[in-house]
Parts: sequence; structure tokens; C-alpha cells
Amino acid sequence: MKVLIEMTPEHYDGFLERCPDDWSTEFAILKNGMVVNREIDGNERRMIVIYCDEIQAETLLSAARILSVPAEDDIVKALPMLH
Repeated sequence: MKVLIEMTPEHYDGFLERCPDDWSTEFAILKNGMVVNREIDGNERRMIVIYCDEIQAETLLSAARILSVPAEDDIVKALPMLH
């Protein structure tokens, strides 16, 4: 199953900054993110979207939990089994 993760640039940048050098899988998944403009509460806002499969999303979720980054909540929202 494919998953669409959306996160703010602040969450995305924070996750990338905390990602250790030897976590190439997680880094590669994050780097596949694209910048898009979304309308949120009547305002246009830049967001990072990562389109990946469920296993990749779970990999990112595990990493986010280990690193204690706010992006964890964004990933949880994208995984339907966790709602």
C-alpha cells in the first residue's frame, strides 16, 4: 500500500538534521520528498510530501521515534492502521 506523508519544512529539516550518517535508508526515503504548496486555513503553506510504500513509512516512523522528532506525528497521521 502506498502512503503520502505530509510534514512542515521545519519538521522535515529537523528530521534530516538529526538523521545519523549511517542511516542511509531513512535518509534516502526523506530525500525523495517534494515541496508542494497546500492551502491550510485559507493560507498557502509550503509542505514536504513523501510518497512511499507502507514499509518505508514504518521505517521512517521507527527512526522518528528513536530520534524523538516532531515528524513522528506527521508519519502516524499518514499510516491508516495507526488511526
